[in-house]
Amino acid sequence: MSDQYKNEIDRIQKLIVSIKTDINKREQKKKAGQQFTIIEGEIRGQLTTLDREIVLLGDLMKLQENTLMQKEQEKRRNQLQEFKNQRDLISEQFKKAVLETKQEQQAAPKQMAELSNMSNRELFKNQKDLQQEQDKLLDQTNEQAMVLKYSGQNINQTINQQIRDLSKLNDDVDKTNKDMTFVNSKFASIISKSSNCWLIIIIVIEVVLLLCFILFL
Repeated sequence: MSDQYKNEIDRIQKLIVSIKTDINKREQKKKAGQQFTIIEGEIRGQLTTLDREIVLLGDLMKLQENTLMQKEQEKRRNQLQEFKNQRDLISEQFKKAVLETKQEQQAAPKQMAELSNMSNRELFKNQKDLQQEQDKLLDQTNEQAMVLKYSGQNINQTINQQIRDLSKLNDDVDKTNKDMTFVNSKFASIISKSSNCWLIIIIVIEVVLLLCFILFL
């Protein structure tokens, strides 16, 4: 890539970034109620410069195309077309913003005239309607907040109930384990002191007790 071509590309890219930045600044000034006529003039000047730079880039490409490979020529043509597309997009965006401003400025006197022509009763009614609309929106917001509040409370109640149920289940399991430990200890004591006959009887009794614990748990 030749230095002249590279420098031309860099200038166009920086110019595009500058124009986009200034368009955003114009919108910010407009929203803030500040004057933006000066920056509008700067944007128009930059758009004119961008048109000229794109033309110069096209002329430079024609001068150098005989020294370039076909692939490089195609790459440069695509780059040039991309710049043209960005220029058209930026220009359309700026024109649209200017047109919207003019329409707003034209509509403002009409709105003021309509307000001036309203009687006191009409002005009062208009203000009352606006107040009612605001109250309606506020009521809807409060209702949504209450729904969220109650939903949160229900969730907390459900969680607390589940915690209590788990605690009771743990207590029941602990009690059953203690009972089983007691029975086993008695069973071991009896085994050490009883004959085989008694051993069979005790085994049967323990099985019955285990079934009772399981059934009535």
